[in-house]
Amino acid sequence: MAAKKTIRQMLEAGEFIWAPCIYDCVSARVVEMCGYNACLISSCELEFAMNGIPAGLYNWEEYIWATERIANSTTLPVIVDGENGGGTPMQVYRNCKRLAEAGAMAISIEDTLSGAVNVDYFYGRSRGYMDRELWATNVHAAVEAVKGTDCMIIARTDCKGGGAAQIGAIGENPFCLGLDEAILRAKMGVEAGAEITMIQNICHAGCEEECGRIVAEVPGYRFYPDVHATDGAPDLTLEQMQEMGFHLVSNHAAMKGATKGMMEYFRENFKNKNTVYSENDEFYNMGHVFTPFKMEDWIERDKSYEAYEKELREKSMAGR
Repeated sequence: MAAKKTIRQMLEAGEFIWAPCIYDCVSARVVEMCGYNACLISSCELEFAMNGIPAGLYNWEEYIWATERIANSTTLPVIVDGENGGGTPMQVYRNCKRLAEAGAMAISIEDTLSGAVNVDYFYGRSRGYMDRELWATNVHAAVEAVKGTDCMIIARTDCKGGGAAQIGAIGENPFCLGLDEAILRAKMGVEAGAEITMIQNICHAGCEEECGRIVAEVPGYRFYPDVHATDGAPDLTLEQMQEMGFHLVSNHAAMKGATKGMMEYFRENFKNKNTVYSENDEFYNMGHVFTPFKMEDWIERDKSYEAYEKELREKSMAGR
């Protein structure tokens, strides 16, 4: 399955991109069914799904493997949270080239220091951030790696600090470098060839001033990271983001939503000592299903192959 439109096509057409974070083929399919126009593979949610702990325990081979399967399960363009791409220009080049070949339509490359796929929530707490020159060179290597493909590079910097309090703001982190440095790095990312930039930790209530500076000083397409809600209200609406000058946004809901649904089903079944509750819950007019993929389509395809094989055997028997 291939994406109907690329991220580039959508941006050039002026289409605002809302890409919820996903972690497998099912979550990507559900995002598509709900009407979104893109999805983003969350390295953290994928880590939880694979290992149950956000500590960077899977490697690039596993990440590329997951990307290929997710990208081939949806018609949405898939953005990949590429962490620091491997940390060195040659590693970034190799990994981004392979992610693009696997079907990624955009890859973010950030400035965190990590050994391999760093998906934990240190946010630089233990190791800090790479210097801006190395990071810009990594971005340049990523741009070189995806030349001639439909994939775009997102120059992402996490160095600002701050962020939404409900997810663990890091303003007191001694490694954080502030907004001025983040803007400087984002501009270096653009100079290195990235067409999209993302400054992390601007996603919090009262972020308008920071967002205004970013839009005024950083050229190109701008990605607002992980929109949140505070005290029952969105920190920013999608309309506000667009009016300010942002072009893409992401958010986390897939794993929380999946956990809520599973807990509801399993609790009721356990309490009732049967499966009536989950089996008879035909939600959203989807019928009696246990997968968001259309099983009947695959069954019909398999039947067509069975019929073809039968025809061949009958012809072989008739020729004897």
